[in-house]
Amino acid sequence: MTALRAALPHLRIQVMYGLTECKRTAIMPPDGDLDHPGSCGLPLPGTEVFIVDDAGDRLPAGEIGQIVVRGPNVMAGYWRRPELTDERFPRTEGLFPELHTGDYGWQDKDGYLYFSGRRDDLYKERGFRLSTTEVEAAATRVDGVTSAAVLPPEGKRTALLAVVADLTADQVREGMRDHIEPFKIPRRCVRLDALPTNGNGKVDRKKLAALIEQDPPASVTTEALQARLAH
Repeated sequence: MTALRAALPHLRIQVMYGLTECKRTAIMPPDGDLDHPGSCGLPLPGTEVFIVDDAGDRLPAGEIGQIVVRGPNVMAGYWRRPELTDERFPRTEGLFPELHTGDYGWQDKDGYLYFSGRRDDLYKERGFRLSTTEVEAAATRVDGVTSAAVLPPEGKRTALLAVVADLTADQVREGMRDHIEPFKIPRRCVRLDALPTNGNGKVDRKKLAALIEQDPPASVTTEALQARLAH
């Protein structure tokens, strides 16, 4: 947003959140992100948005859970897919469907919605629920970082940040302090010359995890990792 406003100083930005199943859900007043950074805005008139835990119980302000939407903009279900419709559009009061979005986030005490990521983007470490999307975005905002990917904790492996950067791993982690809370910064960071991708051009996390050893050095090329894996 900062770079966009610097390039187009007269531009007014209006952040929104929505899905195919309900179109727009929340909208921010023009330039409202300046007062509520990171928020998607407030629910549209007549639309109810709330957060639930894994058991389906509503969560209080500030706690991360699944985003649920209820209102006239929510579709009735999926065509000829009754099981998926029952899963994603339960009718808790027998009347109107509630869309369980599969997106996770939280609301503040004023009702502003904050998106954290999809279920697969979230992980827990040191007692906190964290988002790979948020951590990766913070890393790429550091000058000198071209791209970034987070491997969530698995087994004995703690969360690991892989970056393509002109900086050292320590410099990347230090630079992230300007963009994200320190407790969200992975304690392990490795530099690569490129991140492995799949056929869609997205980061292939399984391949990335296979390439990186349990205790990688601070900087290593993808070719070196591939050669090491081959042995």
